[in-house]
Amino acid sequence: MKSMTKVTVATVCYNSEDSIEKTITSVLEQTYPEMEYLIIDGASNDSTIDIIKRYEEEPGLRYLSEADDGLYDAMNKAADLATGDYIIYMNSGDVFAGKNVISDISSSLDGINELVYGNVIRIKKEGRILEKYGSRYTPMFLLLQGRMMCHQSIFTRCDIMRYYRFDTQFSITADYDFLMRMVHDKRKLKYVDVNVSVVDNVEGISSTISNMDEMRRQDDISLKQNFPIWYAALKLPKAVVRKKRRKVEKVIMN
Repeated sequence: MKSMTKVTVATVCYNSEDSIEKTITSVLEQTYPEMEYLIIDGASNDSTIDIIKRYEEEPGLRYLSEADDGLYDAMNKAADLATGDYIIYMNSGDVFAGKNVISDISSSLDGINELVYGNVIRIKKEGRILEKYGSRYTPMFLLLQGRMMCHQSIFTRCDIMRYYRFDTQFSITADYDFLMRMVHDKRKLKYVDVNVSVVDNVEGISSTISNMDEMRRQDDISLKQNFPIWYAALKLPKAVVRKKRRKVEKVIMN
């Protein structure tokens, strides 16, 4: 009889006392039995660790608290420590869309599919927005637009995660670059129409003009490295579109 696929859920955090507990409880409420939970803390100096310690006796939960070199370094640490067959990253403050998410998607975590992804519900100023990445929203279509599937909706085979890793030279968009390399190498990606997570995007890394400009710069570097022909073909139209978007963004953010 084939053994059940083991799933690692990983949360990286730093000074997250206001949001870490709702993520912990959401993960621990999952009905899927073969799961471990890793919390990688960047040596928080608020009460984050005290909150984590309330749950340290929970089966399958492990945590590490030490200084790191940022978000993606911490995410790589989680991949190195993971004992599961697949790993999904849930940021502090994010929650699963329901108690049966991993159970509902587990049949696709068969070892053949190297990356399995579902939908995400984003909480924005205009309300809850369901993003589905199926149909015409293929990974390549999204990546060429400078978009990507939300990493809180992605289950990646752990050996693949450790092989590719997050390239920390991309300080804001290492997850985009990771997917770009996966698509370039024609890895097996599968979409499943399951709502995986609920993510708060009211405030975030893209909430300032300077960060958005840096995100686009890093996206371009990854696109050029992996698909130089597409980069050259899209350079001019992207510049035109971005110029128009920037005017709108200035109005919205000011």
